[in-house]
Amino acid sequence: MKNSTFIPLFSLTAAAAFGLGWFVRSDSASAPQNSSGSESADRKSRFMTGSRPSGGGGRAALPESEFISKYLINGSISGEDMTSAIKEISNTNDPLLRQKMFAALLENLTSENARSAFLALREGRRGGPFGRGGEDQIRLLANAWGRIDGAGAVAALKEIASEEGENDRDDGRGRGGRGSGALSGVLAGWATVDGAAASAYLGGIEDEREQRGAAFGVLQGMLVNGVDEAMGFVRNLPDSEDSARTKGFYMAMVTDEMLEQGLDQAKTWVDTVKEPELRTGALARVTMEIMNEDRAEAAEWIAQFGDEDAAAPAVNRLADDWANEDPKAVMDWAENLSGKSKAEAYEEAMQSWARQDPAAAGEYLSTLKESPERDAAVGGYATRVSREDPGSAMEWAKTINDQGVREETMVDVARDWYRNDKTAAEEWIASSGLSEEAVESITTRRDYGRGGRGR
Repeated sequence: MKNSTFIPLFSLTAAAAFGLGWFVRSDSASAPQNSSGSESADRKSRFMTGSRPSGGGGRAALPESEFISKYLINGSISGEDMTSAIKEISNTNDPLLRQKMFAALLENLTSENARSAFLALREGRRGGPFGRGGEDQIRLLANAWGRIDGAGAVAALKEIASEEGENDRDDGRGRGGRGSGALSGVLAGWATVDGAAASAYLGGIEDEREQRGAAFGVLQGMLVNGVDEAMGFVRNLPDSEDSARTKGFYMAMVTDEMLEQGLDQAKTWVDTVKEPELRTGALARVTMEIMNEDRAEAAEWIAQFGDEDAAAPAVNRLADDWANEDPKAVMDWAENLSGKSKAEAYEEAMQSWARQDPAAAGEYLSTLKESPERDAAVGGYATRVSREDPGSAMEWAKTINDQGVREETMVDVARDWYRNDKTAAEEWIASSGLSEEAVESITTRRDYGRGGRGR
């Protein structure tokens, strides 16, 4: 049975592209023009509005309406006709008309014809005019499908994946498990109309990668209705080894929604977010938004939260950007911070300073008194200079007071040392007193990138 719920998201697909066109009309009251000019104006009007001249002087039906009327029988489109309709869209050369036709088709999507539409659209994407851009249409169709029949859509996608032996690789999780595929789109649509049901489905997913992509979709869908339900969703995500980072990422998404309402409103909203694990992502995202316009203002704003560990990631990003220009200024600014936030600022500043002028950075480092922020600064310095002077870097690492930070830094330095001078590194390792696990992490070959601490 056809679902009568109007889906404004998909009308906007066409409206964004064609909205201005409805106001571009030929003016019958204007001064006479030559025939060539009139023909050109008429063609432009038809192109922008989608109308066609009729024999009797009136306006004929819009082409997308004519398109839909060919397939509607008793108010709905069969699965077979849905396949034909998708093929007709794919064979339409006019990209603007193609989007109008697709938006009209989505308004006639039902639980009975959605599977056929999905399969036809996916097939058309592989070689038709949609090309790679067809992924956008698949996401929109999946979203619409989720709104009218979330549970059925999920089951159908699983069935399709099983039949094709794809293990849901492309059309379930999406690339990298980030939710860009059809399953994430379905869950987004489902969560928009029934967040509780979509969340319940998410809880039953065992594969961690698939669960991350699915959670991304659920959150996107909830945000259509505002931030309250989305906040509750993030708050109730299960704890895991990576949950702090995951919740920070999702809270950045929630904060983006608040930023759509204005920066001042987002700043006020942050004060209402009390849980540190949620506050972290919100503070970081707002800080980044302010930085885009005025770094000094961002520094002043985040400093008021400088005694909170939740502000540390925001401080880290600000310090990383600022320290490239003036690391000493970052350390001076960080004097107004405390705890983890202060340590983050010191580490980022010293990494940049050591890259620019290791001698001056080392001289300044020698003036610092024992403190957590000094430990962080030494760690940043040592891991930065370890490539050029691993012996000196290791001597600095040994001066770190905190045992955990000290061993982590020594391992990082030794890893660089082992890569660049295996013999010398092995001599040091033999007398280092490091645990067997730490030694293994140094000597086990890895595919190092340019990321990581101090890089």
